[in-house]
Amino acid sequence: MTPSILPAPAGRPIAVLSWGLGVDSTAILLRWILDPTSREFDLDDLVVLVAQTGDEWPITGELAEQYVFPLLRRHKIRLVQLARTARTKEAAGGCNYTVLDDTRSPTRCYIEGLYKLSDEMFHSGTVPQTGGKRLCSVHAKGELLDWWVGAYTQGRPYTHAVGFELGELSRRDQDLRKSKLPGRQALYPLIDWGWWREDAYDYLLRHLGVAYEKSACQMCPYALTSAKGRGRTIPRYLAAPHLAMLPLLMEHTAVALNERQGLIGGKRLADELRRHPDAGPLLALFAEHLDAQQWAVYDVRRAFVQGKDGRAASARSLEVVELGSQKDVRAHLDLIAEKHGRSVERDGIHRRLRLLNRQPTLPTAERSLVLSPATAEPKVAPAFPKMWETGLAGAAISQEELVL
Repeated sequence: MTPSILPAPAGRPIAVLSWGLGVDSTAILLRWILDPTSREFDLDDLVVLVAQTGDEWPITGELAEQYVFPLLRRHKIRLVQLARTARTKEAAGGCNYTVLDDTRSPTRCYIEGLYKLSDEMFHSGTVPQTGGKRLCSVHAKGELLDWWVGAYTQGRPYTHAVGFELGELSRRDQDLRKSKLPGRQALYPLIDWGWWREDAYDYLLRHLGVAYEKSACQMCPYALTSAKGRGRTIPRYLAAPHLAMLPLLMEHTAVALNERQGLIGGKRLADELRRHPDAGPLLALFAEHLDAQQWAVYDVRRAFVQGKDGRAASARSLEVVELGSQKDVRAHLDLIAEKHGRSVERDGIHRRLRLLNRQPTLPTAERSLVLSPATAEPKVAPAFPKMWETGLAGAAISQEELVL
């Protein structure tokens, strides 16, 4: 069922702000409130939109409720909070987006969301990726914002403000290239004002009296890829170890299913923490957290063929062989290894039984049995069966040779 969204009032201008709850977009909102000369519309015509990913740091919601919501109530500014209800429309039986709150007197920031970005990552057995299309932002934010704005504007011209600052000109350019909604006039106030992120920090500190936190999901790879980002993020994990369990469990599962994964540009957050002199208690808590999970032996198969563009194309099959405690599935994997006369490889606390190694030339295939917390959903890509046959032929291996 698709939630109904009333279209914008006729004869009035339409202004929308994508509020990410962090420093940049909060500074825009605050200046618009305090300095009417900084905007070309009335606050009555402004809609502040929030896409709740479900994985923000708790302090993000606390800051919004304590410092920004009172201003929204005082000036009767409309705040709309959105969330996904499922990964896809098919899974939701229609529309997988919903409105959590739509009010001019907000009191609660629904940072817990509904279908979280972390749910998508766990079900897929992967981690958010840096670079490229920022698909995590597209799925968890962009798509549902476009859904609401499209229904609200009905194709009418509107101003859409986004909080990119002077250090993000490439993101602005990408946003302009990919803008699809009819009537959209993109606005980048921080860039127009000549503001860097430090200017936004200073503005919030000066007018709110608080050192505002940068918003991010608890497992955001962009917060970990630079030394500066790790310098901000890892102390947050150490100060609240229970909040590190989500990214560590997500990474552990992703690495088990694909050893090339990792939250720090392919490198691992767990390894970074093991090098930290104060991370002992956190890592001990994580070991307990892992042991409390339901575990699985996953059968991971990948096929690689040459795509139409000349580059390698791949498809994956993920199936559950055994479920149980960590101890029980480990014993099951050892029995399979003994049957095949092979050894289980150990990479730190990961265990993997390789049954077929990927070859350097295409087509080829690979297969491993791995131990992992049982969070990933079994799935066979539609193209996999045919690509698997092609990959096995290229590796000169028959299906019979791989029977468990």
